[in-house]
This record gives sequence, C-alpha cells and structure tokens, in this order.
Amino acid sequence: MDQTYDRKAIRKKIKRHAKDVLHRDLWGNVGLIAPWMIVIYIIFIYSYATTSVTTGQNETSTGQALFEALFSLIFAIITAYTIYVAEYQSLKQMRDETTTAKPVESWFKTYLTKKWQKTIWLSIWMTFLFLIGWALLISFGHLGVGLSSITMTLYALSNISIPTFLVVSFIISFIVFAVFVIIYLMKQYKYIFIPFVGLDDPSTKGFKLVAKSRELMKGHRWELFVMHLSFFWWFLLIGVTLGLASFYVMPYIYLTLAGYYDTINDIQKKKEAKVTEQPAPIKAVVLQPNSTY
Repeated sequence: MDQTYDRKAIRKKIKRHAKDVLHRDLWGNVGLIAPWMIVIYIIFIYSYATTSVTTGQNETSTGQALFEALFSLIFAIITAYTIYVAEYQSLKQMRDETTTAKPVESWFKTYLTKKWQKTIWLSIWMTFLFLIGWALLISFGHLGVGLSSITMTLYALSNISIPTFLVVSFIISFIVFAVFVIIYLMKQYKYIFIPFVGLDDPSTKGFKLVAKSRELMKGHRWELFVMHLSFFWWFLLIGVTLGLASFYVMPYIYLTLAGYYDTINDIQKKKEAKVTEQPAPIKAVVLQPNSTY
C-alpha cells in the first residue's frame, strides 16, 4: 500500500464528512431505518408478552411456533432490505450534497422496481452463499459448547466428578467456535462492499459482484474493522438507551462505510490507470547475419 495513505487521517476525514451529511438530513436518514427499528421493538414486546404468558408451561403450541418462524422470516427480509436501501442512499448522499435520504420514496418507489429488486436480492443471495458454510461451522461449535456446558453442570449438581473427556470436549468446542467466528468476520469483510458495487453497476451480476468486492477489500479488511471499532462508544450508547440511539448511529455507520467505498474505489481506479499508462517494454531485436550471397 502507498506509504502516503494515512489510515487514521482518512478515517477521521470520512467520519467527519459522514456526520456532516447525516446532520444535513437527519430525519430523512432516521426514516431510512425506522421500519426496521419498529419491527425490532415489536419483536421485543411480543417476546416479553409471550414469555410472561407461557411462564410455567413446558410446551409451545404448534401455531405459536409457526407464527414465530414466519415472523423471523419477515424480520430477516425487512432487515436485508433496510440495509441495502440505507447503504444505497448513503452512497448517493456522500457523493452529492444536493441529494437527501428520501425515506418514503426510497422504500416504496425507487428500489421496489423490478430492476432494483433483482439487483438487491441477487446481491443478498451471493453474500449468503459465501457465508452460510462458515455460519454453520460456528453453529456446530456453539452447539458443542452448549452441550458440554449442560452436561458438566448436571454432573456438578449431582456431586459427581466431571469426566476429563467432557472438559476436553468443552475446550475444543470453545476453540473451534472462537476460531470460526474470527474466520467468519474476516470473510464477511470481503463482501461488505457488494451493495455499493451493485449500485454503481447494476449490470454486474453473480460472482462478478463478489470478485469486485474482494478486489477492493484487499489490504483494507483490518482498516474497516478498526473503523467499526471506532464506534465502540456509540454501540455502548445503543445498549444503554435500549436501542434508541440506533436511529442516529446506524445511518452514521452506513454513511461512513459508503465514504470508505468511494475512497478505496478511487484508489483502485488510480492503480488501474497507472498500469494502463505504463509504456510497453521495448523488445530487443537480434539481427541475424544474411547467409545469402
């Protein structure tokens, strides 16, 4: 990487610009994620209500289980759509100071067209395809940790010494779980620019989307991770306010991520331009003596 590339200075510059853009149309950007946040609060209230009602009951009705599964699916769809709409509008706002969030138009008109729905869900499918394997491995590790913990707890409650193999099983499961979580995060950062690539060029489909995002993220995964870490105190505020701070923090993060995409994409374009501008190497021509007299 170019030694003149100051990551800290660039991060501060992008975040400052993102905050300016956010304040330029604060309520519009809040509106972009409002439907998602409303669904989250509905789930929280529903979970609390059903837990209170079913306390002391050992079984959950089939109807309730189906309802919860359907609700989870709807929530996943709304979450995915919210992220893409917010990131699309964030990139447009970061590029043009006259552009605003336009939450109602973005949600129910601009990106509900056949063209954009195809781009959005194809992008989501490609991301899912490349991450599902690692997510399953994390689940297996988590399952191993859970089963080992429960079994050891039962042994302890029965005043029976815990077998060595259970302790070893717990340690191995925990290590596997931790390792695959780290790998999953590393892989996830490879595909973090897929929404922006799809917005810039909707004709880019399938594996080309993935390849472009991977190419842009080479040498920048740690940089993006540090960027997210820089929001630590904001994430803490989200927890303290029971999620209310998300209305401000999440648009701020999406705008910052959009700024990083443009910065890294510009660097990539400059590198490609330098390669094409380089003159072709001069080939040496060896003259052969003429043997004809």
